[in-house]
Amino acid sequence: MIHLGLTLPGSRKKKLPVIRQDQFSECGHVCVAMISNYYGHKIDLPYLRALNEPSINGSTILDLMYLLEKLKFHTRPIRAELNELKRVQCPAILHWNMNHFVVLQSVGSTHVVIHDPALGRRDVSLSELSISFTGIVLEVEQTDDFCAIRSNNKLNLLNLFNGINGLKKSLIVLWLLSLIIEIFILINPIFLQYITDNVADVNSLNNLYVTAIGFIVLTLCHIFIEYMRSHFVVYLTNRMSEYFSSGVMNHLLRLPFEYFERRHRGDILSRFHSINEIQSKLTTDSINTLLDGIVILLALIIMSIYSLKLTCIVIFALSLYLILRTISYRHLRNQTEISVIEHANVNSKFLEIIQIIIPIKLYLKESTMYREWKNYFIKAMNADIKIARANIFYSTINLFLFNIEHILVIAIGATLVVQNQFSVGMLIAFLAYRQVLVNKTTLFIHKVFDYRLMSVQINRISDILMQPTERDDHHVLVNKEIEGDLKIKNLNYKYPGTSQLILNNINLSIKSGEKVVITGPSGIGKTTLLKIMLGLIVPTQGEVFIDGVSLKILGLKKYRSVCASVMQDDMLISGSILDNITFMDNKIDIDRVYQVARISQIHEDILNMPMSYETLIGDMGSSLSGGQKQRILIARALYKNPKILFLDEATSHLDVDTEIKINNALKQLKITQVVIAHRIESIKMADRIIDLS
Repeated sequence: MIHLGLTLPGSRKKKLPVIRQDQFSECGHVCVAMISNYYGHKIDLPYLRALNEPSINGSTILDLMYLLEKLKFHTRPIRAELNELKRVQCPAILHWNMNHFVVLQSVGSTHVVIHDPALGRRDVSLSELSISFTGIVLEVEQTDDFCAIRSNNKLNLLNLFNGINGLKKSLIVLWLLSLIIEIFILINPIFLQYITDNVADVNSLNNLYVTAIGFIVLTLCHIFIEYMRSHFVVYLTNRMSEYFSSGVMNHLLRLPFEYFERRHRGDILSRFHSINEIQSKLTTDSINTLLDGIVILLALIIMSIYSLKLTCIVIFALSLYLILRTISYRHLRNQTEISVIEHANVNSKFLEIIQIIIPIKLYLKESTMYREWKNYFIKAMNADIKIARANIFYSTINLFLFNIEHILVIAIGATLVVQNQFSVGMLIAFLAYRQVLVNKTTLFIHKVFDYRLMSVQINRISDILMQPTERDDHHVLVNKEIEGDLKIKNLNYKYPGTSQLILNNINLSIKSGEKVVITGPSGIGKTTLLKIMLGLIVPTQGEVFIDGVSLKILGLKKYRSVCASVMQDDMLISGSILDNITFMDNKIDIDRVYQVARISQIHEDILNMPMSYETLIGDMGSSLSGGQKQRILIARALYKNPKILFLDEATSHLDVDTEIKINNALKQLKITQVVIAHRIESIKMADRIIDLS
């Protein structure tokens, strides 16, 4: 297919967007999203994930070709040397550093322009290109039956305000208080003009004193209203911060397990904190910006009445500043995105180091991990320095432009005074209004670009808020008590983005009160099967039934209310042992606590501790042994009084005698038990053994 470099009248000018990856393994999907939007689709990452979920281990060229074909594109994978890239049809996808994909936008004589899903738009030198580019290129072009798709769901900011009682009234009050303050600012130059033009007239001294007293009263009112407004801003900001943060946290906790599995903890933390910047800009900053716009218009009108010539000089300087900020916006946005991502990487690395501090010390890797963290930290600092340099540049231009403009205004204004077209008081008043206009306009421009940069934070927080929560289609007719029968029918599962089945045609039937042990080699899918049975993972095919009712109909909430589990990577929470066994229960049944602690063989250990059940266990149980942690986790599961108990290597850290005692105690319970185990002591206690191999 031959492509002519012609643009038809009225045709859409193509622009390659910059899209960032939300998950560490979806760079390929992001490249597809950028190219798709370039050619006319209006689609986002959630749409592509629904079309073909990326693998947690990343995508291959074949995966990208398959996805692009679904979107009505022809693809052609080729191998190219550096000097052959000029002949590549752009935009194209490049394989990068053996583990990444980027989009090639254009090729120059000394550099290429790429859109990196991790770092944004970048100018890459040929020397760096020769190191990172692997030689694999995927060219993309539209098919003859291409039809643009419109499925670009964006976060509606107005929805964030829903549910805040009295918000509209509070914003109106804040707006009125701010408006009164701005009126005081506009009145002050008139007082200066009056005093200057009348101070030489002795007969006007009495009027001058009366005027001064009047302005003192206005100033006191100004101070009082400013005081009231400041307190009101603190109250409103804290209230909205609480509401927004609570709403995001509530939504985050209801997201499916896969969301957390595919993202770094530090990145999730960074996205959560994005709400702080958004809420401040949407409330007090937006009101101030609106008022600044009104004051700018009023100041322009007043200044034009004084002198249109002087006003045009000020407007010209402000226009130059606005043009400069507009031209440099893309660079600043790109650096802001990089800074946010690099700081998220620093957080992730920090959390990782704290979590694995024991092996770091035992393997003498303190220096290695310090260098790793410092590399991330330096990258974040370098990104901040680039932003700081841009702001210094803006400040320097600001000083230069407006000092030159100020000198011109004073010189021309003084000429008008000499020519008796202006009084001295009028010139002083004009200069005061000019200062108000310059300050308010530069602040207004700064805030407008801040709002545009806020899209960086909005895109990050939308990755949380636009994610669908766990489906819980609770059926109103299913209200009988659950007995504990489990059945799995024709169950298949493969990891998203892969074709190989981890679980193939699994059929199980477990009766109420039966203890079943699942065995098999490591990596065969035992834990995955358990997560499917718990409703943490949705199977590729097949269903889970509880007492003959499909889990889809029963609903996760009702099902999990009668289930309990101890998984391999379960952790304790900071607090006391009692807090951990009851899992922060509001109505603690202390007799039940003692009972489950005895079953778990941890009761005597707890009594020997300094504060018994009120003993603090440190961060995630750092003061306890591995066996003690496991026994407390078993006690926590039993405290829930479940009908179905799931245990995944829950006694792997225990000695044989203690493990046998716990298994004997669990055997006496008339509940369904599904256990994953390798040790013979646990396997022997089973009513039935299911070998997945």
